[in-house]
Amino acid sequence: MNNSKTALLNRGQLQQYIIEQSIKHLWLANQIGVSEKTLTRWLNGSVTRIRLSNLNKLASALNCEKGSLIARSEVDIYPSEENRDILVNELHNDGLLYELMMSSKIKLAISLIKSTFHSALPSAIVANFYIKLGYAALIHRQYEKALQYFDKGLNKAIKVNDLPLVFSANLGTAITLLFSCEFKRSHHYLVICNATLQHANQEKAHYYSTNALFYLYSGDINAAIQSANLCLNECDITTDSIEKNLFKSTALQLLGACYLLQGDIELAYTLCAESLNVANLSGYNRCVAVSKGYLAAIHCTNANYVLAEQLIAQSIALVSDEDIALPSLLCISLFIYRKTGNSSKFAVSLNALNKICNTATVPNTFAIYQLYLINIEQGEMHKASEKLTHIENTLTQLSLPLWQPWLTKLS
Repeated sequence: MNNSKTALLNRGQLQQYIIEQSIKHLWLANQIGVSEKTLTRWLNGSVTRIRLSNLNKLASALNCEKGSLIARSEVDIYPSEENRDILVNELHNDGLLYELMMSSKIKLAISLIKSTFHSALPSAIVANFYIKLGYAALIHRQYEKALQYFDKGLNKAIKVNDLPLVFSANLGTAITLLFSCEFKRSHHYLVICNATLQHANQEKAHYYSTNALFYLYSGDINAAIQSANLCLNECDITTDSIEKNLFKSTALQLLGACYLLQGDIELAYTLCAESLNVANLSGYNRCVAVSKGYLAAIHCTNANYVLAEQLIAQSIALVSDEDIALPSLLCISLFIYRKTGNSSKFAVSLNALNKICNTATVPNTFAIYQLYLINIEQGEMHKASEKLTHIENTLTQLSLPLWQPWLTKLS
């Protein structure tokens, strides 16, 4: 190729523009007219020169001077290798990435991870980064993409026989399948994690909280309580874990939900109030939002309807439309607005939930159950019977038979 038609790309400056402007790689690639794979090669340095025609389009898309994207020499292609190595180390050691993801700065976390990918990275670090990308996708409810990242991380981890990373990839897959309501497959990966628990390291608390959520979703309340308590015990042991407050708060939330279902409202309130205190210490909005949501449900059960509506509104306002916690919070809002008779807000929450959850999911089934109860309250027994049949069929489809007897209890 004639180099007069190309220029050395200032990779570092390109990465900086993308991060500063929170630009999606796919969008930028489309603006230039290249594939996302080509853009990735520019970013990771595997392609060092860029056609001038593409350089002009790139500068236009980034709204910057063309000259700022041109490196002065081959040395400037990697303008700060030392700084890049520092960034790789920071990301690999979890702290920075975790703070970004829990603070809902997902796009920045993804951009930072992708900017560090290059051929010289050790496979273990690449595996770790794929797993982190999996969690970033999971937090955004991008379940298929999350599974793809976890699979890539698992393959890399297996290749270098890094057993803690193998455990982490399997746990991430189990969580993703749980939230996408593929309970049999999720349980399969949780069994694998249980068999390799000696390699969990700091992720034991994460494993136990996932188990608690799995059992709660499955309707095995006693098993959920047992797993949540194991998570709390693990949080007391792993005092140096950055995730401790998150998992502690989650375990308390799940315990509160379990005791609420069992009718011990006072204990449920105590646990959820403590979960909110821990969540506030963590500073993570998602954690605070879920704790407030659970407290809202408890206040509603106690007929404190005004406070319940205030808390659930605050809770939903704390998370984005793509957040993994939103479906659960919308379910709580449906319960509250049905109890308070707020039909307009009930309709808004139902519409929002239907947009993000299909019919064969736990959140959607919960929504239909609330509609079933409304039919019962209004004496529309034929409609109620149709909804009950639909709910029972869906529970069977989802392999959740333990919830069948709960339908009568909760009515």
